[in-house]
Amino acid sequence: MRKLENLKPERVFYYFEELSKIPRESGNEKSVSNYLIETAKKLGLKTYQDENLNVIIQKPATKGYENSNGIILQGHIDMVCEKELESKHNFKVDALKLIVEDGYLRADATTLGADNGIAIAMSLAILEDNNLEHPQIEFLGTVEEETTMKGALGLKPNLLTGKYFINVDSEAEGLLTAGSAGGRTVVIDFEEEKASFSKDTYTFFMLGVKNLIGGHSGMEIDKGRMNANKILTEFLLEVKKNFEIKLCSFKGGTKENAIPRVAMVEIAVMKKDVKNFKIKVTEIMKNIIDKYISIEKKIELEMLPTDEHSKCFSDDFFNRFLGFMTEAPTGLNTWLETYPDIVESSNNIAILRTFDDKIHIEVSLRSAEPTVMDELTVTFENLSKKYKANFQVTKGYPEWKFRKNSLLRNTALDLYNNLFGKNMEVTVMHAGLECGVIGVNYPDLDMISIGPNIYGAHTPEERMEISSVGKTWDLLLTVLKDYNIK
Repeated sequence: MRKLENLKPERVFYYFEELSKIPRESGNEKSVSNYLIETAKKLGLKTYQDENLNVIIQKPATKGYENSNGIILQGHIDMVCEKELESKHNFKVDALKLIVEDGYLRADATTLGADNGIAIAMSLAILEDNNLEHPQIEFLGTVEEETTMKGALGLKPNLLTGKYFINVDSEAEGLLTAGSAGGRTVVIDFEEEKASFSKDTYTFFMLGVKNLIGGHSGMEIDKGRMNANKILTEFLLEVKKNFEIKLCSFKGGTKENAIPRVAMVEIAVMKKDVKNFKIKVTEIMKNIIDKYISIEKKIELEMLPTDEHSKCFSDDFFNRFLGFMTEAPTGLNTWLETYPDIVESSNNIAILRTFDDKIHIEVSLRSAEPTVMDELTVTFENLSKKYKANFQVTKGYPEWKFRKNSLLRNTALDLYNNLFGKNMEVTVMHAGLECGVIGVNYPDLDMISIGPNIYGAHTPEERMEISSVGKTWDLLLTVLKDYNIK
């Protein structure tokens, strides 16, 4: 028996459950891409799979819609793979364990993949249903949206023929997205050959921060959630005020587009100081927890013995690294001037890793305004120079600018009001939707983005409201049938 058998819309949840059986972390989309092609061929539909594993499926217009402009349905086929620390789930081979609870769908100790599996499930349900009325439909499934935007960036021009474009990657039912932020990743590398030292005079500890809320580094960046890398920096500074310590390694964050929930550092402490060190650090941990507990309800700090190191970074390196991490901004930067309740720009100190003689830092920048993006970039470039670190911009994607005149947007708003008796809100999303990227090669597309209520995306707390799936589905079918755009 299927877990989601009794959920409505039945065929949407059927396909969502099927997708949940297929590992599809960003960069590992071959299986799901092939599944989409095979499913479409069984339905007798025209298919196309490019070298990046993007998928296009075409369904002809039904009777009476032959002269209507076509509609493109789009979503990405990859997902963010995050899990609880104790989870044994292997995202390369294991199916997701789905749980229906209190009107929501979630997964057991992992991300759910509703971002953006629900777009794929809805599209497949539409493609298979021969009782629907609609113009020509083109489904576009893209790869690596969550990391590099590889699929959207690599999409060739002249493949799509539709004029109207519906992205189903928004995460709030009743909210129509009509623009999105651009993104850029900057990399800062602190490099210096580690120095040998007498490990016989030192004891080694791991200091850690864990169980922060985290979340999507765009959609939740205005919620005031703390960054584990920044809290651990604060922790280290307090310890360093009281003891002579050496830096061996630093590790924090897991995904470029997720607010870091966990960070840990390995340090060396002189053996003569260990007793006082344990007492003082326990005090520091309590003070930091007390400071942030109102925001981070489950925050934990820890101090544990760790493996010995024969080399460590110099004091100068340590101080420069801490100086950079202290000064570097993270979180919300500016609000949109024309929509003061919408985030314009932000940054996320997302990933820190130690590789031999280097600490590698990845910072995700987002902005709906290109000039502000450039200003943020310069901020990190100047900080890198100040603290003698290497700096580079490694990748980016364009913003999706708000279109003043949109027939598709106006039509969707009217139809939503007709269906549900209330107005749909319009927003500009502070996240990297693929609409901006696809719009580079398809500049004349009239685009909107919609979706059901998804909470906790990019975290193991991800859950999707079942009833909102039905409302999004109803709106989508109504737009296909009644949009009356020639």
